Amino acid sequence: MITTDASVWDDSVWDDGRRRRALVPGSLGELRGPLEGVASLPARLFWSGPDPRSVRWDLSDRLRRRDLYEIVLVKGTLADICVLVNGPELVRLWDDMYLPPWVREAWSPLVEPGDVAA
Repeated sequence: MITTDASVWDDSVWDDGRRRRALVPGSLGELRGPLEGVASLPARLFWSGPDPRSVRWDLSDRLRRRDLYEIVLVKGTLADICVLVNGPELVRLWDDMYLPPWVREAWSPLVEPGDVAA
């Protein structure tokens, strides 16, 4: 099972309006997340529902993988993103993802079609 445990508070991830800044790696090649297996998230990333610690994401399921990516891109550290998100798969899922505008804007140069980084 894939998990991330780093519980680092980094004040630099907050902008002046106290909105979380989107963290983006230098290239899609840094995103080496698996496409199979089961993942769980620490409470700092996922705390919904009656028992959030028991929630698992089946990474072989495209929709569950998309859901996990949405959470991690919005709330994760750069380390979380690099461990849990797969670069080529992110490009494939991009148009179907529900992301806040500032996250989509930050990631678009890396993910949008025509980018040689993919």
